[in-house]
Amino acid sequence: MNEIRCVLFDLDGTLLDTSYDFAWALNTLRAEDGLPPVPYWRIRQTISQGGRAVVKLGYPDLEGEELEAKRTRFLNLYNDHISVHTRLFPTLDESIRTLEKKDIPWGIVTNKPEWLTHKLMDEITLPAEPRALVCGDTLPVRKPHAEPMHLAAKQCGVAPEHCLYIGDHPRDIEAPLNAGMLSGAALYGYLPQDVDPTQWPAHFFYHTPADILRHVEQI
Repeated sequence: MNEIRCVLFDLDGTLLDTSYDFAWALNTLRAEDGLPPVPYWRIRQTISQGGRAVVKLGYPDLEGEELEAKRTRFLNLYNDHISVHTRLFPTLDESIRTLEKKDIPWGIVTNKPEWLTHKLMDEITLPAEPRALVCGDTLPVRKPHAEPMHLAAKQCGVAPEHCLYIGDHPRDIEAPLNAGMLSGAALYGYLPQDVDPTQWPAHFFYHTPADILRHVEQI
C-alpha cells in the first residue's frame, strides 16, 4: 500500500451534505407548476448523477429544449438557495483539522460546475482552505477521467500514487484508479439506487464520516 500524503474529496455527498438544498430547489420548481413534491430520499439518491438527472426525476416526460429550460430554472433556484441547509458531514471538520495538523494537503475534485462550486465554497465555513479545487468544467474533461485528479495532485504538490480520493459514486472509484491513486468509497453518501457498493474496487470503505476521521488519524 502506497503511503498517503494527500487526501482528496468529492464534494456533494462526500464532503458536504447538499441534499436538502437540492431537494428544496427541485420541489420549489415543481410547486411553481402546481405539482406535488418528490420524496426527499429519491432526490438524495439522484444528486450524484448531476443536475440534469435531478430535473429529469421531477419531470420524467420532458425532453430537449423543455427539459433544458427546466434545468436552467432549477439551477437558478439552487444557486439562490445554495447554502441554506448545506453543511459538512459530521466529523469531517475534525478530519480536515487533523490533516492540517499533520501538514497533509487536502483538496476537492467535483463534477459540479465552477460557478456553483465557487459560490458554495464562498458561503460555507471550512476549518481550512483546500489546497486543490478542481470543478467539472475546470478542464475539457471531468471525472472519471484521470486529468482532473492529476491536476488536483499537482496543486497539492503530491504524486498521484500518494493521493487518496474519497467519493460516493462509481465514477469516484473509477477516477482515482484511472489516475493511479488510492480510492475510498463514502458509503454514507448519495449512493445511486440499485447499486451494490460492496462490489466497487475501492481500497477503503467508509460506512460513516467518522470512519474517515479514524483513518486520517492513523495516516
